[in-house]
Amino acid sequence: MMTTSLPRSHPAKLVLIDDDPCMVRLLASIIHRSFRHDIEMQPYSDPALAQDCLERELVDIVVTDLEMPEINGLEILRIAKRRNPCAQVLLVTGHSSVNALLEALEHGASDYLLKPVDEASFLQLIGDALARVFRWRKALAGTLSPIASDAKVTQATRPTCPHS
Repeated sequence: MMTTSLPRSHPAKLVLIDDDPCMVRLLASIIHRSFRHDIEMQPYSDPALAQDCLERELVDIVVTDLEMPEINGLEILRIAKRRNPCAQVLLVTGHSSVNALLEALEHGASDYLLKPVDEASFLQLIGDALARVFRWRKALAGTLSPIASDAKVTQATRPTCPHS
């Protein structure tokens, strides 16, 4: 079992999206077993509901299927990055073209994994994404403190990448 010992002020927020409820349960279980103290997870088997969440909330990590009927993983990627440019977006796909994966990487995807998912590889990708989130938080903590001390600056004008 993999666990993390990374510094954190609060858990990273992860949204998990796949139109297959069985895949969502499997991946959620894997994430929960290894990262339950470091990740607050919101699993979705309805991509439209996940889209609503991503448009409303700052999310640190997104794990999404690339090929879904209602909305594809590339659109999920664009929404997540528009809301939080530092979001770590991991794509999971069972049948995708090299062009689609290259397009995803060009638009800021952190990585991808092919189905069937190898648990060790999946945990490594989640651990890497989590480490990047916590490194960004630490790096930006010093730049946010002068801003946070200015009482006239509102939350809306503070940098959104990443939230702390």
